[in-house]
Amino acid sequence: MSLISLAMLPEGAKGKVVNVVGGMGALRKLMAMGIVPGKEIRVLGRRGGAMLISVNGAKFVIGRGLAMKVIVDVGKEG
Repeated sequence: MSLISLAMLPEGAKGKVVNVVGGMGALRKLMAMGIVPGKEIRVLGRRGGAMLISVNGAKFVIGRGLAMKVIVDVGKEG
């Protein structure tokens, strides 16, 4: 098990969400996007501080601050 924040994942990498840390506002926003423990998440692209991610077949753009609150397990792929 290798845990890092989503913000540290390189473009093209994927991981499994294991925890979301932060205040209620951040938690609600991430949960609304389907970013909850157990879900697989993939980084599709990066530009500056923004990340294009894919969760449950949907694509979202999130900022680095929000991505730092998502802890993922990259296992052997990281």
